[in-house]
Amino acid sequence: MEMRSWLQSPSSLTHGNIIRREIFSKKDPNDPHKPGAILNYIDSFSRCYLESRIASIPTSFDDRQLIFYIVDGEAIFEGDDLKQEVREGDGIIVPPGTTHVLNNEANTTPLEFLILEETLADAAGPPREDVLIRNYREQHLNQGHWTHLVHPIFGEADGLAKLHSVLMVTIDAMQTPDTHGHADDMDEVWYMLEGNGIHVVSQNVYRQHPGDAVSVAPSNPGHTLINDTEEPLKTFYFARYTR
Repeated sequence: MEMRSWLQSPSSLTHGNIIRREIFSKKDPNDPHKPGAILNYIDSFSRCYLESRIASIPTSFDDRQLIFYIVDGEAIFEGDDLKQEVREGDGIIVPPGTTHVLNNEANTTPLEFLILEETLADAAGPPREDVLIRNYREQHLNQGHWTHLVHPIFGEADGLAKLHSVLMVTIDAMQTPDTHGHADDMDEVWYMLEGNGIHVVSQNVYRQHPGDAVSVAPSNPGHTLINDTEEPLKTFYFARYTR
């Protein structure tokens, strides 16, 4: 388990003009001490930024599928024959081989978003063949672990290659979920979007603020994210579960 902020991550460029901060990446046996290299299956998780009046360059990857999540701002997403406005709360699955562009040229505010990468090698199932855009508000609200309010964004039926679940999870003010544990042969990450809380993972206690990501596998005897504030908190969640 580890907590890491995007502020701790060095900047790089992807898609020509997208500023990328890789928070977590897959374990690398050739570099076991690489900061943030803690994931077992998912190849990378990054916080990204596209400046106002800028567009990314047309990009495609044959060996990987991308999942975008728009944190703040608006832009036009183009992928093959699809052209659609995207905004806060939208998730986008970009299948391998899909040439795609994020265009922020018409806006005076930057676009903030997250990118998950899952390579096709050893994938659990086939990837999607077409782009899927879905806002988490379009999904039915579920409840879990006593106080988690869960909006599914994407699941296995949507064509995720290695991930099993991508969710939006909120916790209301002054709420404590149950404590539950995870083994070390899975990936589960919580990224704070709004508010803050106390994340207890095994014997570690973190104050998790916006921009902080916490990996909770392994967590023995368990983990729980407690909202001890008077405001709700909102998190972006992804996982590859143990089967």
